[in-house]
Amino acid sequence: MGESSSYRVAAVAIILCLVTAGFITLITNTPQSHEEPIKQSKAVSQTTPSSLNQTQTNQSPSVTSRMRVLWYNDVGKTYTFHDYNNPKGTGPDTWTDSDLPRPENGTSQSKAAMVRFLEWDGSIEKMTGTKYLIDQEMITTILNNYTLIAPPPAKPTQEVTQTPSIQPTPDITPAPGMLFPTSIRPCNLGNGTIRASFGYINRHNTPVTLPIGDRNYFSPGVQDRGQPTSFQPGNHQDVFTVLLPENGTSIAWHLMNTTVGAGQVPPVQAGFTAEPLSGYAPLDVRFMDQSTGGTTEDPLTGTWNFGDKTTASGVSVSHRYELPGTYESSRDVSTSCGDVIAAKTITVYEVTFTAEPLTEKQYTVKCTDKSTGEPTVWAWDFNDGFSSWEQNPIHTWKSPGTYDVGLKVSGKSGSGMTVRRITVQ
Repeated sequence: MGESSSYRVAAVAIILCLVTAGFITLITNTPQSHEEPIKQSKAVSQTTPSSLNQTQTNQSPSVTSRMRVLWYNDVGKTYTFHDYNNPKGTGPDTWTDSDLPRPENGTSQSKAAMVRFLEWDGSIEKMTGTKYLIDQEMITTILNNYTLIAPPPAKPTQEVTQTPSIQPTPDITPAPGMLFPTSIRPCNLGNGTIRASFGYINRHNTPVTLPIGDRNYFSPGVQDRGQPTSFQPGNHQDVFTVLLPENGTSIAWHLMNTTVGAGQVPPVQAGFTAEPLSGYAPLDVRFMDQSTGGTTEDPLTGTWNFGDKTTASGVSVSHRYELPGTYESSRDVSTSCGDVIAAKTITVYEVTFTAEPLTEKQYTVKCTDKSTGEPTVWAWDFNDGFSSWEQNPIHTWKSPGTYDVGLKVSGKSGSGMTVRRITVQ
């Protein structure tokens, strides 16, 4: 009895333990089943700020494309800038004439010179390129010599009110080592005046401004001699010209820390020798150039014109004049400053005579000298073994036939000869 009671107590204890364990399991599992969704909810809530940050990053201020057109008027010598929206994002490489907008509000500046392409992010303006519609030297002339006027008020439109107003970017002040003056070879005009042409190199990618003053001036004398105060990007030659006195070679242009001037400029002078200047045909003349004024950088070039519809090049040449006459030979020399011509007259004389038969005496001919050049000596050869030193001889042949009669003359114009075939009957 006692042993059976012990077994029953043990069984009850085991049952109680199982119930207790099941109850504990139920308690511990029930909260866990609700905790997982909570953790997932927390995970979602933790990703939300990151997503918001990403959204905020992608929503940066939008960039607007604009065009700034330089309009000008030749009649009134004025210019102005107008800004236009550029919805297609046109740039210098894709520009066509159809992209040019119309002048605003009836402005008198109706010709377009240049288009600048801009980007505007709401606070900063950035230039992305430039399209030059006319020669850049002319643009420089407009900016330096024409009068800037304010553009007329724009008519409000929905497109304009949606975009912040963009003000023209002013030209910047040049940085050291980025702006240089240049000069091409000056020209001595031969009248006591030197013509000097100047230009500049702007290494900035935007225009720069430098007023007349201690970094943009001429000396000695007048500081302002028409030099520019606004400088376009790039290399610009022959921008303006200054006339200087021939003895004013010390006058120079000072731009930033660089100086250029005219220096010594020899005049271009044409000249040549011709030997001989006269003689009997056919006449061989030797021409030698004696022109001056060329330099290594700008050498002389020249052409010969012999006055008989023939020409030649070279420094030293020879030419034969076959026919008698008066010829105006010339030497035309030139440099980049222009050309100069020198001329000399070449006179070519003729040796000639007439042969007239004398009827009163058989086989007899009267020869009469008709040569030009005022000869003083005559030498006849009648081709039969006989000759004469007379000016107008009469000669009798022993028999009829055909004879080559020669005449040689000489005098102050040189010497010459001719041969003529005559028939003796």
